[in-house]
Amino acid sequence: MIESIKETARPNSFIIYSHEQAFRHMTQERSYREQELYIIADEVLFHLWDPNCVSIDDAYREEYLPYLPHIFDLLMSSDDGQELHDYLLFVEENQFGIAKGDNLALERASRLVNVLLEYKEKILLP
Repeated sequence: MIESIKETARPNSFIIYSHEQAFRHMTQERSYREQELYIIADEVLFHLWDPNCVSIDDAYREEYLPYLPHIFDLLMSSDDGQELHDYLLFVEENQFGIAKGDNLALERASRLVNVLLEYKEKILLP
């Protein structure tokens, strides 16, 4: 889990999917537990991360869809969530225009990573 926020160089491997690519990723065949985690990740992005403050209206449900596949892949491959944390900050800074080092963005990213890692542990490692 993210205990402290480290400033790290952003890897060149951060991916932002098109809606079509994200939909294909979302509908890939997964185990029941992995699919459950995928759905939870989608919910958590929309309701907890929500840097654009759109979760009050379900009409904007697909707002974060381009980021979900990479977030899920990072979650599945991470033990500590640091790269996931960095990706969330990358998205906020480069896609949503949030200022680099913004305290609210740092807090949102840390909170989201911690929640996702907790769900991963409960769902995949029982």
